[in-house]
Amino acid sequence: MRIVDFRTTVVSIPFTEPETWAFGYVHGISNVIIELETDTGLVGLGECPHFPTSRVVLEVLNAMRPFVLDRDPFDHAVLLHELNQLHGWHHFRRTGNMATAGIDMALWDLVGQETRQPLYKLFGGAFRKQIPYYFYIADKDAYDMAEDAKRGVSEGFETFYLKLRNDLTHNLQVVGAVRDAIGPHKKLRVDANESWSESGTASEMMRKLGEFDIEFFEQPLFYYDHEGAARLRRTTGFSVAANQSAWTEAETLAVIKAEAADLVLTDQHQLGSLGAFHRVAWTLAALGIPVMKHVFGDLGITTYASMHVLAAAPNCTKASQTHYSVLADDVIEGGVPMFHKGCLTLPETPGIGVKLDRKRVERWSNYTKEHGEFSAFDVNKDKKTVSV
Repeated sequence: MRIVDFRTTVVSIPFTEPETWAFGYVHGISNVIIELETDTGLVGLGECPHFPTSRVVLEVLNAMRPFVLDRDPFDHAVLLHELNQLHGWHHFRRTGNMATAGIDMALWDLVGQETRQPLYKLFGGAFRKQIPYYFYIADKDAYDMAEDAKRGVSEGFETFYLKLRNDLTHNLQVVGAVRDAIGPHKKLRVDANESWSESGTASEMMRKLGEFDIEFFEQPLFYYDHEGAARLRRTTGFSVAANQSAWTEAETLAVIKAEAADLVLTDQHQLGSLGAFHRVAWTLAALGIPVMKHVFGDLGITTYASMHVLAAAPNCTKASQTHYSVLADDVIEGGVPMFHKGCLTLPETPGIGVKLDRKRVERWSNYTKEHGEFSAFDVNKDKKTVSV
C-alpha cells in the first residue's frame, strides 16, 4: 500500500460567539483538512489547526508533500522522524508539529482501515469507552456566563472551564457567578493563558479565586517560567496545569523535572503526532500525573483521533478540552457530535472512525474563500460573521 495522492482543503467554521483569550479574540476555526489516498483506494483523514495561521500550515504541508507521496502508511513513525530530522523541521518544531500531526492522523487512519481495527486497539486497548469533556463558557458579563453554565449543567456536563483576565475584580465576579450556577459538586477550572506574573498578580489571584473550589489553574505564568510555576504550587497550595509549557516531548519532560505542574494539557498537534501524545500520556502515568487533551480549535477529525489516545492511557480520566459549546458546525458526517453527560463515545469502526460530509466541507471551504480565514489573534471583538 502506497500513498498516491495528498489533498488539502482549508475550511472555516464560525463560533456562535467570540472567544476571548489573553492574545485577542477568536471568531471561528480555520483548519486544514488532509486526505491521503492510497493505491488501494483507501483515504485517510487528518486535520491541522490554524496556528499560527492556516495559510502558514498549508505552506508547510506543501513542503512536506513530496516526502509523503509514495510512502507506506505503516512506516508512519519513520516518515515523521525523517520529516523532522532529515528535512529540518526540528528547527521549526512548533510550526512543523502542526503539519506533521495532521499527516500522522491520516496515516494512522489508513493503518486502522487496512487492518480493520479502530485506532485504540492499535494503541493497546481502551481503559474507557466514554471520553469526558468540559463545557466551555465564553468570556462576557457574569450574568450571561452564569446562564451559559446553567445550560451546561442541563446538558449533563460535570466540568466547566473559563478563561480569565488580568483583572481580579472581573475574575472574582465571573468565577463566583459560574460557581453559584453550577453548584458545589461540579468541577470548575480556569485558564490565564500566560497572562499573570509571579511577582504581580498570580499569587493573589490564585488565593482569592481558590475560595471557589478551583480544580486547577491552567498556565498562570509565561510558558518558560518553570521555576515560577513550581513556586506558585508550593506557596499557594493550589494545583497548576501546564499547557503552553508542554509543546514538545522535551518541554514536557522539563516541566516534570522542574515540578512545575500537577497536571498536563497537551495534544497531538503540540507534540507532533498521535504516537507522541500516547508516549507522553504513559510517561506522565508512570509519575502519577494526569494528562488531558488540549484544543487549539478542533473539528471532528482531530477530536475523534485524539479520543483513541485518551481511551488508551490510564491517566486520561479528567475532562479534556473542546470548543463544541460555541462551534456552529463541523465537517464530519452528522455535524457537531452529540454529548451524553459530558462525554463522547469512542468509535468502534476501523481507523479514526469518522467520514467527511462533502456538502459541509464544500460549504465551509467556500466560506473561507469568501470571507478569509479566522485568526486566533484578532483585535476586533465585534467582527461580523455571516449567519450560519
